[in-house]
Amino acid sequence: MEPSPFVVAQAPASDQATFYRRTYGLVAISFTAFAALLALSFVGFDTDSGLAAGLMKGLLGMVHSMGRWAILLVMLAFWLATTLAQGMAFSRASRQVQYAGLGLYVALEALIFIPLIAYVIAFTHGHASQILVPAGIVTGALIVGLTAAVFMTTVDFSFLRVAIVIGSLCMLGVILVAAIAGLSLGTWFSIAMILLMASVILYQTYVIKNTLEPDQYIAAAFVLFSSFVTLLFYVIRFFLGRRDD
Repeated sequence: MEPSPFVVAQAPASDQATFYRRTYGLVAISFTAFAALLALSFVGFDTDSGLAAGLMKGLLGMVHSMGRWAILLVMLAFWLATTLAQGMAFSRASRQVQYAGLGLYVALEALIFIPLIAYVIAFTHGHASQILVPAGIVTGALIVGLTAAVFMTTVDFSFLRVAIVIGSLCMLGVILVAAIAGLSLGTWFSIAMILLMASVILYQTYVIKNTLEPDQYIAAAFVLFSSFVTLLFYVIRFFLGRRDD
């Protein structure tokens, strides 16, 4: 594939429109596939059968045999698989490889959400919509507002890069310490992560239009879906924490 001589912000208006239509269309498709995979995973969960139930049994078995190191092993495996998926999504080899990378990442996110959704189901005694519906609405509103802030203003959000790098390292450190020490990360941690992901969305949306080329809409969709779904994860945790207080 021949790279474009222009980044999105410098491309003709028609190319920009096509880029954003394809990018956000792919994000919508990714979320639909993500939700469908989760729904299929939880078929039979109430009778202790199906993918989600099997995965939870496997995770509990790992924790029982390996202790806290099991969580770190899962985190490492997820990071390695995510790195592979990202490399494929940004590859110039072919569209098929790029779509495969995005599809792989959607499947990975569905898997990583299974323990969270399982906990939501147990916490709400089977009425998961009490948490998931408001969390989804709040996440959607945040995404729309943050995206509009980038496209409807002339603010240069590149200044957020340093804060995001430092914040991400700090949050990673907190997660690792908590996993090793067996500590619980409460509501305030979820709030901190929501603020961090809001900054990431502002920065990445700005960077996408100023660094990517019009033919890199799959890579753009990967980046945005990654940020949006991570934001959703911590909004759900926030609502759980609020209900638990």
